Amino acid sequence: MNELTLPALVGLVGAVTFFLSPWVRRDPEARAHLLKAGLLVGGVDLIVELLGTYTGGWTYHHSALFVFKTVPVELPVLFTSSGVWLGAAHLAIRRLSGRAPSLDKVSLGVIIGSLGLYLAALVLGQPLRMIVFTLPFGLWGYAKLPSDAQRALALLLATATAVADWVIERWAVGRGSYDYAEGFTVETPLTYALLTLGFLGILELGRRESRDA
Repeated sequence: MNELTLPALVGLVGAVTFFLSPWVRRDPEARAHLLKAGLLVGGVDLIVELLGTYTGGWTYHHSALFVFKTVPVELPVLFTSSGVWLGAAHLAIRRLSGRAPSLDKVSLGVIIGSLGLYLAALVLGQPLRMIVFTLPFGLWGYAKLPSDAQRALALLLATATAVADWVIERWAVGRGSYDYAEGFTVETPLTYALLTLGFLGILELGRRESRDA
């Protein structure tokens, strides 16, 4: 028994409970949906784990049984069960969508909460990545764009921003202009990409308000 055993057992019990629930037993499509979700998440994780362990990216030392000699059996159980949980949550989201709060209210609450958490960490001197705030901000901005075409172009712009930041900062850091306490990582270009999406959302919001006025 290792640290993964208990989470795997909890996940498995929850997955079995979903399958045995009356609303799933009465609905063959729901059962198929949960099974598909479980196999999808479990299968993808197993592939990632096999690639990571065979290439030496990480190593697991303890398990009652190893899959292909490298992956603890607890992991496929855990992630397959998690996929079933995710499938059940997806079904619940579809059923409750008519009573859900507005996207703006939820997004604003998450953004304010994450920004408050980030600022509190700065005040307390605790290490916390800025992506804690920029991730929900970027997702909100992406959701504010009104069409698939605009969202596609926004993603291209955000990607170009990230690439440009990567090239410029690698050059600047390499010349000694400045440096980061923990080194320059991909998180910095990703942060700028998310900020780009967030500010596009603000600009789109301002454009709608000017139209209404």
